[in-house]
Amino acid sequence: MLRTLAVGLVVLCACGDNIVPDVTPDAPPPRCGDNKIDPGEDCDDGFALPDVTCDATCHFTCGNGVLDDTFGELCDPGIASGPGACPTACDDGDACTSDLLTGTACQAACITAPITTPADGDGCCPSGANALTDSDCAPMCGNGVVEAGETCDTAIASGNGACITACDDGMTCTRDTVKNAGTCTAACQETPITMAMNNDGCCPTGATSGTDNDCAPACGNGVVDVAAGETCDTAITSGVGKCPTTCSDGIACTKDTLSMGGSCKAVCSFPAITLPINGDTCCPPGANANTDNDCAPKCGNSVVEAGEECDDGNMNNTDACSNACKLTAAVPTAFRMSDLDLRDPHVFVNFLGCRDVTDTQLVGFSVNNSLQTSIQTDATMPPDGKLDLSIAAVFRPLKQTAGTTPVEAHFPSCTAPMATTTCSRNPASSPTINATATTQTAGTCLGALAGTTHPYAPAITTPTATPAGACFAAPLGTFTINLGGIPITLRDTTFAATYVGNPAGSVANGLLRGFISETDADATIIPNSFPLVGGQPLSSLLPGGTNACPSYSDKDTDAGVVGWWFYLNFPAPKVTWVDN
Repeated sequence: MLRTLAVGLVVLCACGDNIVPDVTPDAPPPRCGDNKIDPGEDCDDGFALPDVTCDATCHFTCGNGVLDDTFGELCDPGIASGPGACPTACDDGDACTSDLLTGTACQAACITAPITTPADGDGCCPSGANALTDSDCAPMCGNGVVEAGETCDTAIASGNGACITACDDGMTCTRDTVKNAGTCTAACQETPITMAMNNDGCCPTGATSGTDNDCAPACGNGVVDVAAGETCDTAITSGVGKCPTTCSDGIACTKDTLSMGGSCKAVCSFPAITLPINGDTCCPPGANANTDNDCAPKCGNSVVEAGEECDDGNMNNTDACSNACKLTAAVPTAFRMSDLDLRDPHVFVNFLGCRDVTDTQLVGFSVNNSLQTSIQTDATMPPDGKLDLSIAAVFRPLKQTAGTTPVEAHFPSCTAPMATTTCSRNPASSPTINATATTQTAGTCLGALAGTTHPYAPAITTPTATPAGACFAAPLGTFTINLGGIPITLRDTTFAATYVGNPAGSVANGLLRGFISETDADATIIPNSFPLVGGQPLSSLLPGGTNACPSYSDKDTDAGVVGWWFYLNFPAPKVTWVDN
């Protein structure tokens, strides 16, 4: 600013102070020092001394190229550059100051003030500002603020924005690490685990319990997990570990069995076939051509098979069965009854009531006990070394296949004791009864005639063919038997039994069936040696007979003849036979 100095009566006005004379019409009288240029004043800077007028001549010094401090010049336009030159614009190069050009001419000056308020786009980042509050601030790690490009700030001790020092995403199959630890870009990095490694808690994709013990066994993972009970794995398509879908060991006599097919526990087993089954190509141990059509007939296996007449299982070519399994007619096979029991009708005596003495002894006697004693012992006095009663069937030869074969019925002479007896023909006391036996491989060979039995106990047993043995029946015609010391003549007599073994070592379920007419029963007198009934006719002991005590009748008919059908059961083991 150019100032006017009043010295005495002279007022010096500064030229260029923008003060122009006031030429307003009707202006009040000029007054020097009122800071107004009144008419007649060259200048008035308000510095005039009282009562001093401003009509002094102005001396203009600004712009003379000299910085005149006397007149309060701040600069001089006459100075082109350098010290004292007047500024035309202000910029101190500091973005964080506010540069202002004030004044004109020799009073021009720059005023600089620090910027303290954040403002986007002014190029200044004032103290206390950051990139979030002022776009002119660059992000700075450690200023306590999470700014652009930062994930955290190291100056934040805890909570939001604090930098992580450890990572755990809770997943076993990622490796957790801190990336850029200690910086404002620290972050968790979870890298998937792809390599199998024992004991790291992870079973990565593609790993199995066989390559990584952290993997649980699983069917279909391509590994046979033996610890989990797997025998194979369904994902294995060939070679070791492939699950079987079919089984075959190529052996006819094993059963090819697949267990748990379609699972990782599929397994083949080959149990031996032990039972005969037709058509399975196997002949198991113990089977033969009769029980299994896969077996070929074999002479010497003790079984008569197709094409064989016999099979005694030995290599004696001179016995009843040759080594070619053909019957030798000259060698007989004998079966002797080892017991004989009357089953129907029962025998009764009238002694202190009507008593059944068939099986129950009375005064030391019963029919079946007497028969057993006679057949099994030498009870004659004195003993003669012979069994008291013997009944035998002799086959010449023994043929157990379906068809017919000659058979003889004998009352032979058999040595005691019964366990080692040898029997021989006794033609003098008992002529041979020749018959023909018919052998059946199925069905019943002989049974009771309908309506001819009473429901006694034990019941009558019947000879029936079984897979283990055929049965036979032979008609004998008239047959006289000593029934407990009582000679009884039976007509239309048939005996039958089931073979036990092949060739048979015995016959079982033997049945002797024959008929005695009432006339013959009346004529058969019981010897006087029998207590209680001696001297009486046989018919008086049979239900329905004259003076018989039972209240019912067991009488039957045979071709119109009245009488009784007799049924007796017996077993008969094979015995040594001697022709003489």
